[in-house]
Amino acid sequence: MTTLHKKLQVTCHNCGFRTVCFPRGLTREEVSQLEDVVERRKALRKGEFLFRAADPFHGLIAIKSGTAKLIYQDDQGEEHILQVLLPGEVVGFDALADNRYRCSAQALDTVSYCELPAKEISRICFRIPTMLGEMLRHASDALASQRDQTVFIKKPAEERLAAFLLDLSRRYAFRGFSGEEFSIGLTRQELGNHLDLALATVSRTLKQFEREGWIELDGKRVRILDRDALARLVG
Repeated sequence: MTTLHKKLQVTCHNCGFRTVCFPRGLTREEVSQLEDVVERRKALRKGEFLFRAADPFHGLIAIKSGTAKLIYQDDQGEEHILQVLLPGEVVGFDALADNRYRCSAQALDTVSYCELPAKEISRICFRIPTMLGEMLRHASDALASQRDQTVFIKKPAEERLAAFLLDLSRRYAFRGFSGEEFSIGLTRQELGNHLDLALATVSRTLKQFEREGWIELDGKRVRILDRDALARLVG
């Protein structure tokens, strides 16, 4: 590898998401140890899978660029979109219990990602005790997100959509992106699946938000115009 290539290569040290991803809370020396075992994967195209439900657990996945959706398939074979995954977010913790992924992660656009191989997890936690705490925090964040979804899924359509937009805005901003203008990532049909709403209800409610001057839509992209109005809906 040339010197120039090494300088241009994205590593844990120079990655823009190091404060929200695997290295979160680690010292520079600990990040170097982590960097030795983390693998950078080739980019996936839209529709390709990072992993599928029931696949053997091969590692924890950190989204580096692009977005993906986390999907759960119920006993009737119906798919449910659990979450939109953003850069810097880590998934795969549910596979730690029985060494099989319980959900699927599918690219919504071109996605690049890093992987902490399953075989290295115990070793790296032994070498870096603080790593275990960081992994538990990531797992806790994932559980909190699922808990919040369970709560707002019982709310009226307007409140569900407002909560979704505000949550996505907060997560984008936390990762250094614009929290005012961003991609939803999902089609209207997929958004309805995620929020347990009919397609017509999703379209009607989004148009209502736009008429009120709260948001501006352009395909999958949304611009927040009146955050306070959306926040009042959520309560």
